Amino acid sequence: MSQLSRRNFLKGSTIAAGSALVGLNGLFGFSTVFAQDMAGGNDDVQTILNLAATAELFASTHYLAAINGDLGLTDIQTNYLKAAFIAERDHYDLLVSLGAEPVASEFYVPDGLFSDVALFSATTEVAETTFVSAYLAATRIFAEGGQTPFAVTTAQIAGVESEHRALVRQIGMSLPNDRSYEEFQFLNVSDAVPVLQPFLDGSGEGFIGPVAPPTDDEVAAIRAEAGDLGYDSDIMPFAAM
Repeated sequence: MSQLSRRNFLKGSTIAAGSALVGLNGLFGFSTVFAQDMAGGNDDVQTILNLAATAELFASTHYLAAINGDLGLTDIQTNYLKAAFIAERDHYDLLVSLGAEPVASEFYVPDGLFSDVALFSATTEVAETTFVSAYLAATRIFAEGGQTPFAVTTAQIAGVESEHRALVRQIGMSLPNDRSYEEFQFLNVSDAVPVLQPFLDGSGEGFIGPVAPPTDDEVAAIRAEAGDLGYDSDIMPFAAM
């Protein structure tokens, strides 16, 4: 790694995973220009959709870059990432079909992210932990508003993001299933923005980019492998049932 100390990132990512609002702010330093001031209210549906779609677009960009990177992963580990890519893209497509508009169309990453397994594992764990917490916040809001189909669907997505978190911990040689409950860190989805902001605007120390999202051809190529991977494409989101 040329600009970012792996040791400092790993130390900081442990803090971020347990207290995400402080996490990357303490690691890299940034403002909160993307954040919405909720002043005690709930995010509206459009805000939830837009931020979730942004997270899913980032995640699919992240996993494709890792697949094509120089991490020295085994074939099995690469298949983990291909399946994660398909899931993130399925989530993104669902959100866009519901009217989501991502707030960013390109992303930034720590230098060396796709050539350093420890850095990749730690960074992805922070991101996936944040995604789980954000989807739990969405589940709370939808449940409180009596929007059961959306509440169940965001819970379904949170479960899959948790699987991704476990797999990247395994890739990093950490215990994958290290908890009884996923952390509920945010009341609102927008509360997660400060954790992810360096990936959106490159404001973090040692971040490089931008990295462009996958093309339609790249998405289609990995989706074509779903059957060989053993990926189950038949499970539907509750909102579509």
